[in-house]
Amino acid sequence: MSIKSADLIILGAGAAGLMASIVASSRDKNVLLIDHAAMPGRKLLASGGGKCNVTNLKISENDFFGLQPEFCIPALSSFSSDDCLKMLETAKIPTEERDFGRIFCKNSAKDLVSFLQKKATYQGVRFAMKETILKVEKIENTFFVSTQREVFSAKQILIATGGLAWPQIGATNLGMKIAKEFGHKILPLRPALTGFVLAADSPLLNLQGISLPVQIWLKGDHQKSVKASKDFCTERESLLFTHKGLSGPASLQASCAWNLGQIIYINFLPDMDVAKQITLPENGRLSIKNIFARHLPERLFKALVPQEIALRKIAEISKTNIQNVVQNISAFPIIPTATEGFDKAETTLGGVDTGQINPLTMESRIVPKLYFAGEVLDIAGKLGGYNIHWAFASGKMVGLAI
Repeated sequence: MSIKSADLIILGAGAAGLMASIVASSRDKNVLLIDHAAMPGRKLLASGGGKCNVTNLKISENDFFGLQPEFCIPALSSFSSDDCLKMLETAKIPTEERDFGRIFCKNSAKDLVSFLQKKATYQGVRFAMKETILKVEKIENTFFVSTQREVFSAKQILIATGGLAWPQIGATNLGMKIAKEFGHKILPLRPALTGFVLAADSPLLNLQGISLPVQIWLKGDHQKSVKASKDFCTERESLLFTHKGLSGPASLQASCAWNLGQIIYINFLPDMDVAKQITLPENGRLSIKNIFARHLPERLFKALVPQEIALRKIAEISKTNIQNVVQNISAFPIIPTATEGFDKAETTLGGVDTGQINPLTMESRIVPKLYFAGEVLDIAGKLGGYNIHWAFASGKMVGLAI
């Protein structure tokens, strides 16, 4: 069997791999891109409801999670949201801005994937699709990638195979396995940007179909799996009740900062000072229901405030019961039993330990000429274009370093 060679082999034809191939080939590098899928950019095509939330105008390192979220600073500096918009403008891909600075392809994610694939091909990048990778090894100064049909070789290799989110479109942990075989530490993988599952006796079950804007916050957690001991609070975003528990943007955002067993607090009326409303002198003769029921869906209000309290005048309710009402509406505490898993997750927390990677080049500190980019690393962004942008930014860093 003949060996096909290149200057750089990229494993993974997603956002990170495509960007790295374009940048490296623009610098006259011979690039070979390998993927088990039939076509490039499958996750890009599926993201954002088919319109791909490609970046965010407000992007910064504070929007990312992992043991070392500051790891992403050099890459974000090298490829800003303005740089991404200029790329899309050059490609003649119209965009639209939505809430919280989120930028989407106006027509379809197909426009973006087509542009990336055509640009890479024009610059000489070779694609080896539908290739199942059997083994990756380094012999002396050369990497060899064996598939079921071919053997490929290169002096440099990039692992951009993504994480476990969306296995239904082909996501695997291949990149983590390869990294581990080369001696890299793999931090525990867990789903992020996903919904929460609630206990069978939770008062917030059986509310499916209800949706409303909330804020979710978490107190600093000391398990040091994400963001160390910092508090976390979502923007005012929609929460959707499901038959399993909680979903919607607010839940997805909170899942990035949540650790198993940790309490989350939900403010169901983030635009109102609940305690102040109750203590207003003119409200003393009103009932809790008179004040708050019109601001909350009926089924949710009944779940939060017991009927015997809801119908009584505020002046007749004990301070303890008033405090309970305030907490239930503005800081309802709940401990999810789990998240909804990788099938419903949009990205992966954990992965290749960034402490063993050079953030200026994405090169391994353990194995020379071995690079990593995108979701395979222990970096995960919030909902809103951050993860696709990270894939592009980290891919560009590799392309510049080759």
